[in-house]
Amino acid sequence: MNGMYLDVHTHYPISDPAVLVIENRLDGFDEATGSAHVSAGLHPRYIQAETLPDDFDKLRRYASRPEVLAIGECGLDKLTATDWNMQCRAFEWQIALAEELRKPLVIHCVKAFQECLEFLKRTSVPVIFHGVNNRITLVRPVIEAGYFLSFGKTLLHPNAAILETFRAVPLEQLFLETDDSPTDIREIYKTAAQLRNIPEKEIVLQLESNFGKVFKR
Repeated sequence: MNGMYLDVHTHYPISDPAVLVIENRLDGFDEATGSAHVSAGLHPRYIQAETLPDDFDKLRRYASRPEVLAIGECGLDKLTATDWNMQCRAFEWQIALAEELRKPLVIHCVKAFQECLEFLKRTSVPVIFHGVNNRITLVRPVIEAGYFLSFGKTLLHPNAAILETFRAVPLEQLFLETDDSPTDIREIYKTAAQLRNIPEKEIVLQLESNFGKVFKR
């Protein structure tokens, strides 16, 4: 089959010539990585007031490296104990960094779609909402804004709400990922094709095209 499988967001990078992987890094920005493609950001769950300025400075320096394709995951999370105002400040800084470097954003959004979308009005770089597992009423504004949505292992055992959302996302705005699961991305592609009732090759080629539009190098 022509085309390459893409894992747009993972914490379990693999070495496989058939799969292009973007490893997500949440810290260790001053350490070398063996990955050829990386996204890097300050996750709202782990930011701390006393280290945030220094952590952001490290991220800024690291993010300019050519292997860093995107800023994130970053965003807003209403289920974490992290102070809300600090989350907003860190998110705002990272949006500005993505704009400065002209690199796309990978968004972590938990029960904060309206707030994330409000912040993102200030950006012109491509945006990917990762780990989508929400009902369509929450996700539709993301689709209408022209942003990309990435689905993961929840597609392997979807409930009715996730299935409705997945089928509503245009292929031109779709990505797939493994996130924090050791699942083979090819299994997610295979299932995604079955759920959309289209050939797997069609998804492979479309997501490869999406990648070329988002991650311009």
